[in-house]
This record gives sequence, C-alpha cells and structure tokens, in this order.
Amino acid sequence: MARPFHVGVTASHRFLDPSMHGLDFLRELIGHWVSGLDITRLGSLAACVGAAPAAWRFLRTAWHETYGWVRQFFISSVTIPGHDPLNRHVTNWVVTNVIQFRSIRSFTARTQVQAGAATDRAALLKKTRRDIQYLPHFESTWFWHEGNLFLIRRPLDGFKASMANSAYDGVGGEELTIGCLGRSTEPIKRLIQTCQEYADKQAQYFVLIYSRYRMSWQPKSRKPIRRLETVHFDDKLKQELLADIRKYLDPNTKRLYNLRSMPYRRGYLFYGPPGTGKSSLSTALAGEFGLDLYEVKIPSVATDQDLEQMFQEVPPQCIVLLEDIDAIWTKRESTNHERHGEAITNCTLSGLLNVLDGVGSPEGRIVIMTTNKLSRLDSALVRPGRVDMKILLGNISRKSAEQMFLRMFAPDVDYLALPSSKKDTVKIGESQHVQMDHERLLRLASEFSTQIPEDTFTPSQLQGFFQLHLDNPTEAALSISAWVERQLSGLSSDDEIEIVGNGHAR
Repeated sequence: MARPFHVGVTASHRFLDPSMHGLDFLRELIGHWVSGLDITRLGSLAACVGAAPAAWRFLRTAWHETYGWVRQFFISSVTIPGHDPLNRHVTNWVVTNVIQFRSIRSFTARTQVQAGAATDRAALLKKTRRDIQYLPHFESTWFWHEGNLFLIRRPLDGFKASMANSAYDGVGGEELTIGCLGRSTEPIKRLIQTCQEYADKQAQYFVLIYSRYRMSWQPKSRKPIRRLETVHFDDKLKQELLADIRKYLDPNTKRLYNLRSMPYRRGYLFYGPPGTGKSSLSTALAGEFGLDLYEVKIPSVATDQDLEQMFQEVPPQCIVLLEDIDAIWTKRESTNHERHGEAITNCTLSGLLNVLDGVGSPEGRIVIMTTNKLSRLDSALVRPGRVDMKILLGNISRKSAEQMFLRMFAPDVDYLALPSSKKDTVKIGESQHVQMDHERLLRLASEFSTQIPEDTFTPSQLQGFFQLHLDNPTEAALSISAWVERQLSGLSSDDEIEIVGNGHAR
C-alpha cells in the first residue's frame, strides 16, 4: 500500500495561505519569533536605547562648550540690533546671495497684505483669493565670502515676534550676529559694506517709506520712484524747490553751516486743497535725491514725548514728512474744534517747535510739513529757519492738464523725454489697435486742455477721469466736456468718489 505523500508547510507558507489568517496563527508566529531571540542581546539593546538620551545630552553639552571656546578665541563677531536699517541690508543680501542657493525646507506662510489693506474695510470684505507670502527660516548659516568663513545667527524668537506685525515683510526684524573665523573684524566690516552697496543698487529704483509701529520705526512700504513730472504744479516753483534741496544736500553746504555755527536743517511747507499732490511731491523728492521717507501723521501722535522720541530715532540724512500739521492746537482751540469732529492731537505747539529746532534736536534731515489750512498755522511755526520755503500746490492749470494728458497716454515709455524724431514711432492705445502719431496726440491734448477751467479741479480729480479712459485718448478728449459740465453743475458725486479713490495724492 502506498504511503501518503506529505508536503512540509513552513510558517512563511502558512502566512501566504488565506485559511491560516487567524489569531491562533498570529500567536504561533509571535511565539516562534520570540523563542528565537537571545535574552542577553535583548537586554543589551534596551540598555543602549536607555543610554541614548544621556549620550545625546553629553554630546550637545560638549559641542556648546567647544563652540563657545572656539568662538571666544578664534571667532570675531559683530551684532546688529533688530529693525535697524543695516540689519535689513544684511538680511536681504544673505537671503538673495546665500539662502536662495540652498535647499530650504522650513518656511512661514501667511497671507500677503497689500499696503493700506489693513485700513481699507472694503478690501477686507472682498471675496478674492490673496497671494501667499513664504518667508524662509534660517537660525544660522555658514558661507564663504572673499576667502573668509562667516557664520550668521538669527534667533527665531525674534522672527516670530516680528511676524505679529502685519507690515513686516520677513526681512530685518530680528537681531543678527555676524561671526568670522579669525581674530579680526575687518572681514565682517567689508561684508557689511558689500551689503550696503547691494542695498544702494536695489534702492535706486525705489523709495523706502518708514512709519512708527510699537515705539520703533519700521519699513511701511517700498514704492517705485515717482518722477517729478507726474506731480503737476508751477514749473518755475518746482525748479526753485529742486535747486534749493540740491544745494542743501551738497557736502560743501554742510561744511559752510558748520564753519558758521549754523544748525544744519532745512524745512519746507506744502499747502493747498486736498488732492493737489502734497504727499506725492514728498515721495517724488525722496526718490529724486535717493533719501528714505519717514512719515509722521500728526493727529496720530499721542504726546510731545512721543514726538520727541520719534525725531531722536530718525537718521540724519532723510526726509521727515509731517502730515496735517494744522492738527496742532492750543487747549482752548481744541475744545472748540472737537465739537466739529476735526482731527486734533495731544501734541502742543511748543513740543513741535522743540523737535524742529530745539537745543537737542537732530540735524541733517529735511522736514516737509503739509497742511490744507495755511491760515490756521501759528506764525511761530512758519517763520524763516523753521520753514525755509513755502510751496503752494493748488488746482490744476490748463498747461498742466495738457501735460497730464500727454503723460497718461504714453505710459510705457518716457514720452515727454523722447526726441522729436522718435516720438512719431510711439504707438498710443495699442490695446484697442489705435496707432497715433505725435502730431495727432498733441492736437488731442490741446483740445482736451481747452475744456479744463483754470484753477478749478485738483490733479486727483482729473486723474480719476483718466482712469476711465486709459485705453483711448480720442475718447478721453471727446468725453471731457461732459465730465466738466457735470462737475461744475454739482449733479454728480464723481468728484467726491475720485478724491477718496486717489487719497494718496494729497
């Protein structure tokens, strides 16, 4: 009789057999695996795992001790405080020239907030998707520069604190420590000089505007340089203003001031109706002369002490813009005007005069004050020495309206600066396939300006009109007459809307 044929079934075969997938099989498999372990080896493995944290603490402590010893004897360093302009220059250079070429795996993501959006309630209510801003993390980074090894440390605690400010753009908000292998700080100074030169090249096309936030000056926005041709007022007065500022910024002028023991300061007053370009002119001047703009809104300053602190922290060569200077009143006047809902401030006239030319007031800066109500300013505030030149920015003239028309319909090139031989080649209104030569554009500009009454409309009102006809100069020239009639008759609210919509052009 033949003996039955048996096939040996191992644990691996039974694992593949669906009929064996049960608890009994799992217990058998685990028991078989445990029975094969050496208890001595298992104990050794557990001991190693238990000792790992202690070994890691020891290695970490040894590393910090070794690094501290090396840093003390072999590394020189320079520390730059947070929110200092130099801090921003160095961080920008490192992010651009070092960080972006490495594999960064840690970012902070947040919604991109446009300038002014925080105060624009209508913008916050819009159901539109906003851009996302990714800010790279780096607590420390090593790099070589000009044959020297550098280490830059940036504590992330300061980075997280800066993120609470909606105006913070991820650059220059935390303390930086620059270390260099060696006992001399000269390589670090050369690196900082390189960062400053890089910042100067980047800033030649932009104006950096600073505002006060949590008791310190911080960058509010970076705007493209605005040409002075875009601010329309008397050409002769404009040239006189440029010549005066240019002379003041001349190093020889500063030397003469010092030799004659004169305070090296310069003050200007821009006055006129709202919407005539007072703030725009200040921004254009900052771009023209390569200066930063420090913005002070007088109604938002709480006390004289706050105003003094703000001026003490302003760098020597910049433009300080004091907006709505007429908000400073005496106590008696404040009581009267509060009832009318007008903006006032707790700052006093004496406090303002003290920061402008008091004994301890800083020198070297340009102060520009703006007001819509010249008659309300105290004579002590506008005397020579505090206000060296008064600039009236009034309603637009026909000549300025013609210049604005030419500028509006040649947006992609510096049309007014082109030679006559090349102006004929410029295409106007290409989006509507309308090609216009230079002569026809001049005729339209002339026809347009004849419809504008002298000294009646502000530049911001006229700019609001152009926004409706940016693609078609012919349509703009044909529509201006009806627009002027509506404005003069007072039957339309366009005037009010345009002033609000262009409130930046004060």
